[in-house]
Amino acid sequence: MAGTIWVLGHVNPDTDAICAALTYAELKRILGITQARAGRVGPLNRETSYVLNKLGVEPPPVVTDVRSRVMDMIRKEVASCRPETTLQTAGRLMREKQVKTLPVVDAGGQLLGIVTIGDLARHLLEELDLEEPAINSNRVQEILSAPISTIMKTSGIVTFQDDDLATYARRVMLETRYRNYPVVNEHDRLMGMVARYDLLALRRKQVILVDHNERAHAVPGIEEAEVLEIIDHHRLGDVQTGEPLYFRSEPVGSTCTIIRNIYQEQGITPAPLTAALLCAGILSDTVIFKSPTCSARDRAAAQELAEIAGLDIESFGRDMFQAGSALAERPAGEILKEDFKVFQLGNLKVGIGQVEALGTGGLEGVKQALTREMESMVEQEGYDLVLMMLTDIIQEGTELLVTGPAGNLVEEAFGREVRNNRVFLPGMMSRKKQMVPLLARIAALH
Repeated sequence: MAGTIWVLGHVNPDTDAICAALTYAELKRILGITQARAGRVGPLNRETSYVLNKLGVEPPPVVTDVRSRVMDMIRKEVASCRPETTLQTAGRLMREKQVKTLPVVDAGGQLLGIVTIGDLARHLLEELDLEEPAINSNRVQEILSAPISTIMKTSGIVTFQDDDLATYARRVMLETRYRNYPVVNEHDRLMGMVARYDLLALRRKQVILVDHNERAHAVPGIEEAEVLEIIDHHRLGDVQTGEPLYFRSEPVGSTCTIIRNIYQEQGITPAPLTAALLCAGILSDTVIFKSPTCSARDRAAAQELAEIAGLDIESFGRDMFQAGSALAERPAGEILKEDFKVFQLGNLKVGIGQVEALGTGGLEGVKQALTREMESMVEQEGYDLVLMMLTDIIQEGTELLVTGPAGNLVEEAFGREVRNNRVFLPGMMSRKKQMVPLLARIAALH
């Protein structure tokens, strides 16, 4: 959508990422930035689906990448003609519309050929006998009455499709150097035209990142986009920008807590629905206040938002996590990838997934299937270490599944033996604050 400012969470979005995107986009619109729109970079997990369904909120649209494409610079209102159009009419159309390239289409809009003003002028000069002292008017009329199909170019036409990357279009334009290029769909139906000057006027897609600031966790093509803002509560990552931007990162348990504070700073009380979304994001990321990342600010924000939304925090939070777990009913691949993040720790490529549940005892078949999926990722995708955190909200600890050649890092970091690819870590609730920092310190020593 041209002109849209996308507000996007990380890949494999969780409830905090989705709720942060929805509520921050809403705040931007309230403040007059009407083109702000929430998006998501991947499918919803079960917990988030439950939250949106319960609150009656439509999921934000999927944004697959933010690279510029031909559709972002296409001119849809273009002059065209039919093959039976006369040369005289075609020439008049070019003059009136001030165009130098005229696509020729059939009744269904399918591209048949193109004619340039140069083609038309060349043909007229060739057909008219300029050596005669007086040009025969009948002959002139005969030439001008000929159909455009007699001179249109039908082969070797360079066209683009609307989803072609702008970088590809730029390369082709430099190699061919035509004035204008038709844009067609998969059925060769004319969609519009692009020219070299459209490339110069092309603006990068504008995005606001919430709940992340690392390239590995961002929407594909982020390096080609214009990042306007970042609202986050994680460690500083490697997203680079060409211009200054508004960057807000705070040591709280949820991005939604930060966004609630921004509402407050702007003197805006969130609507009950918005408050419910913000509360859901806080409860999810703080594991109903049991995560070590949870701060007093998270608790205060959630309590205030719950009052506005008319929610009972304990029952709402419990229902969220129950809806999101049900591990025995889900494919192992879905569980693993639902909240999976990639980290570069020293020289090691490390992948860590996490799922929270109200009890993770038993589930032997699920754990075995998860381990097989993780071993496959190590082998096929070159990970040094793949971990899966099965975080038990009731026990307030995590059963950690471990695969990969760097598995010894887990024993070094946490001082516990890994047996049969598993180890239980009491008190381990947070990937961000507990798991990753310890592993990073050990990895730095290797």
